[in-house]
Amino acid sequence: MFSDEALNLVLTYPKLVERLRSKPEEAAKVKKIFKEINGEFSPTVVKSAAKIIDATFAKLYDGVNLEVPSGMNFKDQKLKHHIVLVPNHQSHADYIALTYSMFKNFDVAIRIAAGINLKVFPFGQFFGKCGAFFIRRSFTSDQLYKLTFEAYIYYLLQTGQVVEFFFEGGRTRTGKLLKPKYGLFQMLLEAHSQIKNARPLMFIPC
Repeated sequence: MFSDEALNLVLTYPKLVERLRSKPEEAAKVKKIFKEINGEFSPTVVKSAAKIIDATFAKLYDGVNLEVPSGMNFKDQKLKHHIVLVPNHQSHADYIALTYSMFKNFDVAIRIAAGINLKVFPFGQFFGKCGAFFIRRSFTSDQLYKLTFEAYIYYLLQTGQVVEFFFEGGRTRTGKLLKPKYGLFQMLLEAHSQIKNARPLMFIPC
């Protein structure tokens, strides 16, 4: 979906519609926030990236071991549910390996919540095209940002995309699991609740 189409769907989010009805002057700021969050996702770039990994990283390692529960048909579940992958975040290889594995095994591209610190030239543009969308580390006092981000998740769910986020919020430096942060989880639940006749959410730990 092109950015204009994505923005148009973001702007249909009921809670954001209500906000802009009372404060129409904030529409320009919403568009600016959307541009900050959006990653210009490109399935073509995902395919190219998979080929690059095949030719480089895949030859440096023994492989990626992806175990799926017996009898689970991922594509079938994707038709019945809004799927959210929830891996642990121990290294930058996490999202690369999982994105690569899901694409190679199920031909499914993943939309990954990434820290805004990763949106730096030239890597940010590449990450965005591979599926990343970008979130600020803190925005508790910025209600408009929170609503716009919820609206972006609403757009992802409405268009049937598989979402991935890390409960820890950031990457662990010790290899141990960090305490979960619930902000993005709560926004996922809220965005999902605004979808009429929505399929159930399915959270899959990885």
